[in-house]
Amino acid sequence: MLFNSLEFIFVFLPVAVAAHFIAARRSMVAAVIVTTLTSLFFYAWWKPPFVVLPVLSILLNFLLAQQILKSDKATARLLVTAGVIANLVVLGYFKYADFILSIVEQRSPGNPNVPLALSFTTFVQIAFLVETARKPVEIKLPRYAMFVAFFPHLIAGPIVRWSELGPQIADKLRYRLDWNNIALGLTVFVLGLTKKVLLADKLAVHVAPVFDAAATGAPVTAVAAWGASLAYSLQLYFDFSGYSDMAIGLGLLFNFRLPLNFAAPFRATSIIDLWRRWHITLSRFLRDFVYVPLGGGASGPVRRSMNLLATMVLGGLWHGANWTFIAWGAFHGVLLTVNHWWRTLRGPRPVTMPRNLIGWALTFTAFVIGMTFFRAADIYSAMLMLKAMAGFGHAPDNAPLLVEYDFFAMEKGYVTEAFLRKWLGSHWSMVGTALTFGVLAIALIMPDTMEFVNYREGEPHSDWRRSQKILVWSPSIFWAIAMLALFGVVFANLGHFSEFLYYQF
Repeated sequence: MLFNSLEFIFVFLPVAVAAHFIAARRSMVAAVIVTTLTSLFFYAWWKPPFVVLPVLSILLNFLLAQQILKSDKATARLLVTAGVIANLVVLGYFKYADFILSIVEQRSPGNPNVPLALSFTTFVQIAFLVETARKPVEIKLPRYAMFVAFFPHLIAGPIVRWSELGPQIADKLRYRLDWNNIALGLTVFVLGLTKKVLLADKLAVHVAPVFDAAATGAPVTAVAAWGASLAYSLQLYFDFSGYSDMAIGLGLLFNFRLPLNFAAPFRATSIIDLWRRWHITLSRFLRDFVYVPLGGGASGPVRRSMNLLATMVLGGLWHGANWTFIAWGAFHGVLLTVNHWWRTLRGPRPVTMPRNLIGWALTFTAFVIGMTFFRAADIYSAMLMLKAMAGFGHAPDNAPLLVEYDFFAMEKGYVTEAFLRKWLGSHWSMVGTALTFGVLAIALIMPDTMEFVNYREGEPHSDWRRSQKILVWSPSIFWAIAMLALFGVVFANLGHFSEFLYYQF
């Protein structure tokens, strides 16, 4: 069941919210149990037999946590280690077994049949076990089950911590219907749905032809390669940030505040800044459970560089069992290393607009280049795209070009067909170009969803919010009508229901 499907919006969601607060009239425990069951039903809708896996995982991790709470520090440390390994083994079996076998057998990896949300729930429960050992707290099974299975974050995050959501689940005051939260939650949900349907899905039809052509070995031109990589960067951002917005909006309907996952990352002026804004909950997980345990930056710049590279390679591998994700992670590890070295060499300098513009251009361009690995079917097609982006591609002789090439300049000899076939051409269109730059302008100029509604979830982030004077949401008749009209536009475009990109990770 997808957040952008009719059965979810008009049937499941109203029933789930109503059932939660009706059960809360009886008791808080009843509401927790009911919402856990509705969340498991939401999960089972995708493939019923696989619901056994999260249920067993929740039970076993809870029992392990109870044992950790009863043990001394040394034993607790061993139990946490065993729990982390066990969770990773389950993830590895479903997600990476075929990839490892493909290396041994020297063949291309297949598409693993990974249970939905396994990557996210694994990280949630690993963080929970570590938190349990560091700061023991009393945990009841119903609350823990709801913490893991709560459907707004279950499928594709954000990766929540017990310290963020656990106390909220235990707060009796949150089990009363709050119309302000209902209004805010529906607003955020509609804005996230808008990102998905009107922006991300519209870009998808222009991205696929170029990458599909590269996957077959067909040559593409520089404009097509750059256009597709840029469009995919924006598609991925609006698809996943849209999902994250919808998750936060759904959480608010139940009076729970989920953590932010995006903080206007395409405004970042360095790759370090970008990774503090992009997929925030994954970035902090990798920082706290990979980078810091490896030593972080405490052992000097060389060790820091090695730790950054290892962390980002693992982060890339988390996204999928493919060499392309490993290459993407390594690419960003190198970028972060270079960024840290540059900051060390240049020292502190005042912030100026020219420096910010140069920093933004370099950061965004590097990110777009990296997206070729993230989207490409394999390393070969990724390299073909990069070759085209460098100006070494060309359009097939029989392929239609981006523009008609029998125009005045060509008649006068200013350009040649060979030049046009090298740079403009196939699998791309003027519509794709206009749409891509229009969506980029939205990402850079318009207030982000969380700026627009001034959402706060407790944990401070970098100074990314803009002072909004005109586009500021408030619970009012005006904004209710505006959001209803926007939902009407989105509803009119719900011709098909595409999965969110991060469902595959």
